[in-house]
Amino acid sequence: MRFLTKKIEEFDSDTIICFIWEDYKANSPLINYLNKLSDGQLLNQIETCKIFKGEFMETYKFAINENLKLLLAGLGKKENLTRKKFSQVVANAARCAKTMTKNNSIAVELIENTNECSNIIKNFTKEDSAKMTLCSLRIGLYEFDKYLSDKKPKVETIELLDNNLTKEIEHSAEIGAYTSFAMKFAKDLVNEQAQIATPQYIANIACQIAKEHKLEARIYDKNQIKELNMNAFLAVGQGSVHEPKFVHLTYKPKCTPRKKIALVGKGITFDAGGMNIKPASSMLTMKDDMTGAASVLGIIQAIAKLECDIELHAICALCENMTSGSAYKQGDVLTAMNGKTIEVDNTDAEGRITLADALCYCDKLNVDEVIDIATLTGAVIVSLGNNITGVMGNNQSQINKFIETSIKSAENTWQMPILDELKDNLKSNIADMKNTGGRQAGTSTAAWFLSNFTKSNSWLHLDIAGTAYLDKSNKETLQGPTGVMIRTLINYLIS
Repeated sequence: MRFLTKKIEEFDSDTIICFIWEDYKANSPLINYLNKLSDGQLLNQIETCKIFKGEFMETYKFAINENLKLLLAGLGKKENLTRKKFSQVVANAARCAKTMTKNNSIAVELIENTNECSNIIKNFTKEDSAKMTLCSLRIGLYEFDKYLSDKKPKVETIELLDNNLTKEIEHSAEIGAYTSFAMKFAKDLVNEQAQIATPQYIANIACQIAKEHKLEARIYDKNQIKELNMNAFLAVGQGSVHEPKFVHLTYKPKCTPRKKIALVGKGITFDAGGMNIKPASSMLTMKDDMTGAASVLGIIQAIAKLECDIELHAICALCENMTSGSAYKQGDVLTAMNGKTIEVDNTDAEGRITLADALCYCDKLNVDEVIDIATLTGAVIVSLGNNITGVMGNNQSQINKFIETSIKSAENTWQMPILDELKDNLKSNIADMKNTGGRQAGTSTAAWFLSNFTKSNSWLHLDIAGTAYLDKSNKETLQGPTGVMIRTLINYLIS
């Protein structure tokens, strides 16, 4: 997909999206230009005939002439608009516009910021608009049709329109474009079937990424993982015929890095639950248990393309959690890379065991921050539902900055606690700790478990178990993988 920035009268698309506020006159530069092309009929229909009110999520199709179609998209009242709502409007408009275009191209005008807007969006600049519009358009346009015999034409070009384009707007559009690519990459990988997306398959993709973007790459096989004393990680994967892989990609800027960050993604390529096997209905979407790994592999590509001034390490511990004669069992005691022992209370709480060794590995990288992203606990779904990501960590300043960035990125987050009292939930009589602690405070207990395997004083944990995959569509994203937290993480990293 191509992303272009153009002045209003220079677009080539046959379909245009215009955003209109509720209860305000439609007088944007693009509306006025299109009104001239329609011989005054557009504003006559909007303002005299009242065909369109601009209510939130409202859409209306209008033919400017036989070769040009317009989709009006309502933003609602200025005092009610948030960045999340803006993203919902754009994604919905993209889905509608996709059915209208004949030349597979859509043009969109950047919205103006006004003083009447809500506090959440009143600092919304043209740069913000360029970045968010491209991300949200691609969310709306996303589809995975690899295995469909009847493939529909895809939108190939997006044109952002504004008569006052600046270098800052162009750069923000570039960030939005590469962020949207990272989201598509991650969603495509999550959508791939588990029979294809094995640890070896993803490791091969990591090698391709490293070659394309000139990254340093270390891909550890089973024997090398054993030499690193990652015995906890190895145990999770020992029941599968597909051997585990440990991926470490490194992006280094041309300048002295402003900061060094390790980004760890949970990489269970299929989670059957191990010996604590899942019921069939719960296993149906378990190919998505490597969403964290897919996300960090997408993010490091965007960071490399943008030539950011940070050093970024993308870490993925890849394996399958299967049941077989060689699978690890309840009651086993595992020794992690840092020497701490884990009594296996439940083999279906495997993600935290693989992350334990991945976090220990990060201690050797001399980084300033460690961030992990994982589809970790069902408990976070009970607590926060399917639209809010749980955020935890050991550095409140880091947490505050991340949550603030998530709001600006149109993603919902909520901080959950990590308390010392939680260690009682994981008390073991034969090891340093168990890997599960019952039903109560499951998300925070899992985070406390992970905290034992990092020495970083700036560690952030994102539990995306509820937000990584949707069983049914919402206003912004269709059913399936969401690419959650990729927008926030990229914006956080570049800031």
